Amino acid sequence: MPFIQSIAEYLLPGLAASILFLLISAIRLRIRNEKNSWFRRLMILIIGLYLSVVFNLTLSPTYFSFAPHTGNINLVPLQALATAFSNPLNFFGNIILFMPFGILLVLLSNKCQKLHVTLLVGAGLSLLIELLQLFGVRSTDIDDVILNTIGTSLGFIIGKYILYRLPSLRKKVGVYKKSDGKYCRKLDDAAGIALLVIFVLATVYITGFTQINDQMQAAEVANQDIEISTKPPEPKIEEISADVNALNAYLWNTSTNTVLYNKQSDQQIAPASTAKMLTALVVLDYCEEDNSVIVGQEVQLIKEGASRAWLNPGNKLTVRQLLDALLLPSGNDAAYALAVYTGRKICGDDNILINKALTAFIKAMNDKAINCGADDSSFINPDGYDEEGQYTTAHDLACIAKQFLKSKTLRAIAGSYSISDNWLSGQHVTYCNTNELINPESQYYYQCATGLKTGNSKKAGSCLVSSAYIDNDLYICVIMGSTEEGRWTDSLTLFHAIDQ
Repeated sequence: MPFIQSIAEYLLPGLAASILFLLISAIRLRIRNEKNSWFRRLMILIIGLYLSVVFNLTLSPTYFSFAPHTGNINLVPLQALATAFSNPLNFFGNIILFMPFGILLVLLSNKCQKLHVTLLVGAGLSLLIELLQLFGVRSTDIDDVILNTIGTSLGFIIGKYILYRLPSLRKKVGVYKKSDGKYCRKLDDAAGIALLVIFVLATVYITGFTQINDQMQAAEVANQDIEISTKPPEPKIEEISADVNALNAYLWNTSTNTVLYNKQSDQQIAPASTAKMLTALVVLDYCEEDNSVIVGQEVQLIKEGASRAWLNPGNKLTVRQLLDALLLPSGNDAAYALAVYTGRKICGDDNILINKALTAFIKAMNDKAINCGADDSSFINPDGYDEEGQYTTAHDLACIAKQFLKSKTLRAIAGSYSISDNWLSGQHVTYCNTNELINPESQYYYQCATGLKTGNSKKAGSCLVSSAYIDNDLYICVIMGSTEEGRWTDSLTLFHAIDQ
């Protein structure tokens, strides 16, 4: 299974880190006239493998940013109680995950025979993970530390019971120091455990970064293998006169394949949420609209300040309802929920890890972009949020929009000002479109407009990919690098230049 395979990929490096730690420890003990028992060596190997699994599960995907992501932090304790039964994997999984740690600490160290020491070590490891998640793509939650510590305490009880039932093991726990020709028990310090954690953590990050690099290279090779014949024919050029303030603009009559306005349309720019058009296209390539989706922890991967559809782990809704949440309020959480669900469809395994599912989905996004004729784009996440190495062009977005409009489902969603849904889990929601061109109450309302998608980010500025039927011809207008008001006025300027 891919789940087991993913963990197995980290076990061998973790074993290597544990063996290296044992070699260094053996040299250190020989210098100090001390020794390990065979039992303690075995426990170190087991705990090294265990830490590999824990770090893989909690820190993957292993991205790292020197700027902490403070948007996904929960510092209010016991919030997890509200979703304990609707999302048992998060609540009980965090407890069960650290139970082996408590057991192994008791069997490994003399100092950890005391409950408070074991709890401090367990809480410290959990806190380290949560702090590292600040610089990755996972959320940081005080409840995780609490639940992990509870799991450690339960493991402590089990470990003590094992020693009670097998008293012969007590003599094998801890480090021994030679005295008067005999070895006597010595209270070992916690520095060794901390060093082992560092060794294993380093191998997990190295392994994760290597895998991501290999996957990105494989995706580039796959994209290069797609035949050039999939590109649409080159459009004709018939320039119209218009005054547009946006940095990038593109107006295309798709009915006659004629470009009417072009302003730096081949310049590489950040896509912002306009990338969600491509996300929606990939989803419908692999999923049925009535497929049932249970939202998971992937929705916590969204960044600070990201637009949301207010999805939470445990929510149950259809793919169509998730597309509503993706395209109208521009929910980044909906983007991740759809990406992970679809990524698992692509891989043929509903239990594949989140990072593996996302990798498969992102590859499918880039393949789809090439098929749409958007061959000067690179997508790294499903929501379009600013990220180094992610870019597109105004021309490419127009190509994606044209393919988007071929879907009856996506046309209907993007052309609706508001949609109400009753989720399978019982919630009733109403979403309003962020596109002011189709809002009848807006001063920017344009009766010929039929969609499509807004975007806004620090790198991209305010953006709008819009469509309109004018004299029975379908036009696509792309405005990038504008202001909040400018994206509406620039779009209207181009459309009005046609329908005058």
